Amino acid sequence: MKIMALNSGGSSIKYQLYEFEKEKEISLGRGAIKRLYRDDSFWEQQIEEKTLRTSIPQCSHEQGLKAIINNIVEYGPLNNLNELKAIGIKCINGGNRVNSTSLIDFNVISALRDLESVTPVHNSPTLLTIDIFRRFLPHIPLVGVFETTFHQSIPPAHSTYGLPFDLCKKHGIFKFGFHGNSHRYISEKISQLTTADKRVISCHLGSGSSLCAIQNGKSFDISSGFTPQSGIIMSSRPGDFDPQVITYLQEKEKMHYSAINELLVKKSGFLGISGHSTEIWELEKAAQEGNERALLAIDVFIYQVKKYIGSFIALMNGLDSLVFTGGIGENDAFIREKICHNLDQLGILIDNQKNQSSDSLPKPIHD
Repeated sequence: MKIMALNSGGSSIKYQLYEFEKEKEISLGRGAIKRLYRDDSFWEQQIEEKTLRTSIPQCSHEQGLKAIINNIVEYGPLNNLNELKAIGIKCINGGNRVNSTSLIDFNVISALRDLESVTPVHNSPTLLTIDIFRRFLPHIPLVGVFETTFHQSIPPAHSTYGLPFDLCKKHGIFKFGFHGNSHRYISEKISQLTTADKRVISCHLGSGSSLCAIQNGKSFDISSGFTPQSGIIMSSRPGDFDPQVITYLQEKEKMHYSAINELLVKKSGFLGISGHSTEIWELEKAAQEGNERALLAIDVFIYQVKKYIGSFIALMNGLDSLVFTGGIGENDAFIREKICHNLDQLGILIDNQKNQSSDSLPKPIHD
């Protein structure tokens, strides 16, 4: 059986093709449409050691998905689309209406639409992707793999907000948590690599970020909450802050809903604090050149990550493994070192030589 796993984001569409033989999983190839809606957007695919790349200027989601559908047959690894038995689509937020991996039907689409306003960066491209696949590949089942599923095990005391309970229940306002597929993978992978897997903190750090406390293989708490804008600061999202700030801005700046939503999704976080960039690497370079606000954005990020690590250790009464993943977590040795600095009293020690290694395989970086 051959399936496709696909992640449709605001600026890229990534996919991987698999074949399952009995209990064996075989990767057939992976690819992506990158830099959507830009002059330099392109399609790229890798099968074993062979990489293909084609320019598609100003590529839209629809153009990108059509290119993927065409290219996986024209260039492989499929001979025809009838070989494809299902498409798994990464879905971010289905609220309390969809809490498990589900066949995409009217109920799933309705749940995604209901939360589109609070998860626009994610739910909007997902809905567009579903619509395109249903039109062009109507015979292939679509399966929604929800980021929130892994966090169903979080206790009510950790997921309940201090708002009127009946109001929250009516509108499904609770901590759902995000990056669940990443944190689940970390939980499964760490148990294969070490026996120190009972109390794990998974740090998914990238353009979107969250930290997850994993106890006995299950999500116990997470930094993100009702929407992906919550938790720690991110590329352009603010993380947690005093909610009364919203009403204050409405009064002082005469800000309406759409302006506030844009502020929370596109103008905060690294970009908002620094006024310079959404990219941590560009902030590091600017900070080295004397940009104080770039340095401040980095310091705020490190402070907030450390604070969650400390609180999760207290919550789980200790720590067996601290794991870094995501674009920043995997690739930025400087940030990892700064986060772990002065955490030795909590049993967290980092080996600088191992930390600086460019090896992309999972590896220990502790002393």
